[in-house]
Amino acid sequence: MPPPDLIDDATAEILLRLLPDDPSSAPRSSASRGAASSPAAPSSAATASSTGRPPLLGFFRNRREADRCPEFVSTIGASPFCCTPEFDCESWWTLDCRHGRVLFHTIDLDAVGFVVWDPVTDDKHYLPEPEYEFIHRGAAVFCAADGCNHLDCHGGPFHVVVVTPDQDREEYATVASVYSSETRAWEEVSYLEIQCQVVGTPCLLAGDALYFMATLGLGLFKYDLAKRELSVMNAPEDYHYELLGTIMTADGGGLGLAGVDNFRLHLWSWQDDAKKWVHDRIIDLKSLLPVHALPSSPMLIGFMEGSDTIFMNTYAGAFAIKVISGQVRKVGERGRYYSVLPYRSFYTPDLAGQLPPL
Repeated sequence: MPPPDLIDDATAEILLRLLPDDPSSAPRSSASRGAASSPAAPSSAATASSTGRPPLLGFFRNRREADRCPEFVSTIGASPFCCTPEFDCESWWTLDCRHGRVLFHTIDLDAVGFVVWDPVTDDKHYLPEPEYEFIHRGAAVFCAADGCNHLDCHGGPFHVVVVTPDQDREEYATVASVYSSETRAWEEVSYLEIQCQVVGTPCLLAGDALYFMATLGLGLFKYDLAKRELSVMNAPEDYHYELLGTIMTADGGGLGLAGVDNFRLHLWSWQDDAKKWVHDRIIDLKSLLPVHALPSSPMLIGFMEGSDTIFMNTYAGAFAIKVISGQVRKVGERGRYYSVLPYRSFYTPDLAGQLPPL
């Protein structure tokens, strides 16, 4: 658990209220089963049932200090599950959270590779590294069960997608590889001969594709799940490299992009039919954030997939912002945050029975 001064008792209600309707999901019958039996977040259960998404249980954050390991911050008071896997603080990194699972990368001397962890059941899968060195982290984990509605999919098959440079080729290349929990093996599925790297910021699952930020202001890497194909998308024409950005869910559930420049938040959305970016709006952050938070321009550190909520680090601490309504809430004290990854899942009594004593 994090020190109590890092997050106050009201954060649970604050973050739960920040969650808007999820445009990428529809209500399904199994939601009511999971929500009705959840002792961890009874106030959020009805919301989750009506919107078709699991409740937010907390978020993982990567911090820049060498003596800080990836840290879980509960948004429902006491942590609903056991401690995170055994961290070596200098060598573990949280890469992704989705469908009830968390993806870590470790460079421990005794074990180099990936760990997929289900915090609710404490189920851990240790994955080897792909054949090439995993650098410039770009990775995603997601449920691979056919027909799953992703409301309560613990224990099923999953895939991990890694996008990273392969410097062993004669030509500089970026490759996409997929790990299957069923075959327990990596498969290289696509590559591009391109001198560009993946930024180690959170990725986005929107529709049937995964999106990763690219360096050099190039734009995005897109991995099409159906076609098993890697491609590059250009950034918007008015998106500049100095606008440190993040991918996010756009209004309507599609692909969006956010960037900060000179205390202003720029928002774009991808119009798939027209195959172009639209610069939707500019938000003056000085009108939203406290004055003492802005001696310098803030930094984007994450987003909540399927929502309009983004996370921003400032001189006064970390804030969550709903870009449509303009609601702002502080979610962490001042610190050198690198990224924030929200964790959603139902926590039911039958699953809790699989946990070791707290």
